[in-house]
Amino acid sequence: MFDQMTQETAHWADDVQRGDIVLFKFPVRFAGQGEEPKVRPCLVLEVEMHGDHKRFVLAYGTSAATPANRGYEVAITHVADLQAAGLTRATRFVGARLLSVSPDHNGFDVGGTEPPVIGRLPANRIDRMNWVGARIHAERDIAADRRAERRKAGPVVEPRRRRFALTKKPAA
Repeated sequence: MFDQMTQETAHWADDVQRGDIVLFKFPVRFAGQGEEPKVRPCLVLEVEMHGDHKRFVLAYGTSAATPANRGYEVAITHVADLQAAGLTRATRFVGARLLSVSPDHNGFDVGGTEPPVIGRLPANRIDRMNWVGARIHAERDIAADRRAERRKAGPVVEPRRRRFALTKKPAA
């Protein structure tokens, strides 16, 4: 049984590419006690190799039209684009909410026997996905450079300002 599941996982995961839409149980920050993560569409933003292990960077998908997590997103709204992506309603993939997972992560076990890949990002949204990915990489590189500069400079010791207790004036 386990070998069959591993073979099925390897089969679908071998073909996954950037821009694919997959179903995944994306964890929610404020889930109630005992509440399972909701199965939602996720955009495969990156396919990374770590040694001989593959990892997928998934962008959270939501149909909620709220101002939360705006900016680094890839939205799909046109009917033909929704069909190509395997979606039933307008969805935005939020680059601010990413998760890196291996193909054998139990979040891909969404029930049923079908592989979790449901569609592909339409060609007219690939440029936006590339832009979002490039911005995320650039910000990560900038942050790494800043950390390296701080490590080179060594610890910064700043003199503490002396604080005096305030005393009340005696009442006259």
